[in-house]
This record gives sequence, structure tokens and C-alpha cells, in this order.
Amino acid sequence: MKNIHLLGKKILFDKSKVLLDYKPNTDWLDYFEPKSGEWKYEDGALIGIENGNKGGILFTRDYYNGNVMLSFTVSTILPATRDLNAVFCANWDDEVDYLGLSYVCGLNGWYENKAGLERNIGYGVGSNLYSTTSLYKYTPGTEVRMTCGAIDGHSFMVVDDVLVSEMIDPNPINGGHVGFSAYCTMLRIKDIEVREICWEPFEQKYDPEF
Repeated sequence: MKNIHLLGKKILFDKSKVLLDYKPNTDWLDYFEPKSGEWKYEDGALIGIENGNKGGILFTRDYYNGNVMLSFTVSTILPATRDLNAVFCANWDDEVDYLGLSYVCGLNGWYENKAGLERNIGYGVGSNLYSTTSLYKYTPGTEVRMTCGAIDGHSFMVVDDVLVSEMIDPNPINGGHVGFSAYCTMLRIKDIEVREICWEPFEQKYDPEF
């Protein structure tokens, strides 16, 4: 994985400390907690299934207080084609028994095959914050390597070493679980890694080109 260049920030990937390096196995429930949907282990991968118009959520058992990023390899399981989603700085709302204050990233989502980021403030609370694009095209059934996370509310999503989306939240979420959301889809997830983000300021300026 290359360093990640954001607006004004450079994430030093190799210097970012590994907090979790996990290849799914039969012990997966020691590391993850299913919150909704159907989750299981199968042939070296975690399988997430949700048939309803909602997210089947899987959280890490660990809660991370600092700035972290989640990397994983994922594909849809055909005939499912949509919503390859992850969550970070993620919290559960016990009152409504659903995802609460969290960041969500995804491919082929938001009902229009869009890619992007969302600040989810909780069910029935009000308007979320979105940053999406229809320019990224995911081929259903193929594996991609995704990395997502946030630096004090500056969230990002990288797919196969390409920065697909970033968003700066003026009211950042600090701390939470990381995990996955199978939103009305079937996902296959493997090679999971969580890192504590090491970053430095990244000066950006234009030099005259004419």
C-alpha cells in the first residue's frame, strides 16, 4: 500500500502501527461481533448477508479511541451487485437497535451505484452528511482492496491504491468500532487489517505552469 495523499495531509502507511492483522478463521467471533444481518465464516472469508433495505452490521470487538484505518479485500457474491460498505468511528444505538453515530464508506451504494462517504448520525435523528460520486464503476463479483478511515473527522476511502473519496466533517466523530455493512447485499471479506494512522502535514501549492 502506498502513502495516501489527502487535502493537506499525507498518511504514512508503512509507519502506521498495525493494531489488527486478521485472516478470517473459525475463531472469528473472538474478534468480531455481529450486530445485525447474517454473518458466518466460509472458506477463509467472512460472509455477510442482509436481504432487507438496511445494513447487516459487523463490528470489531475492540473499540479504537485514536485515528485508525481499516483495510480489507471484498467482493459481492453474485447475484448480489451492490453496497460494498465498511464502517469506522462506528457506534451502536441500543435504543433503536441499529447503527448510530458512525462514518460509512461504500461502492455501488446509495441506490444509484455511487461510491463515497457518509456521516451517519443515527436512525430517525436528522440529515446525514454525504460525499458521493457516480464516476467509480465497480464490477460485481470482483475482488477489490479497500482502505478507509478518518483523521479527526477527515475521512477517506481508497480502492486498489486510488483515492476515491474524502470528506472533512466540521463536527468530527472521535472513537468507535470498525467493521462492515452488508446493505441489502451479500459480501465476501478477507485479509482484514486495522492500523493506527501515522500522518504528517502535506503542503500543497501551485507553481506557475505558463
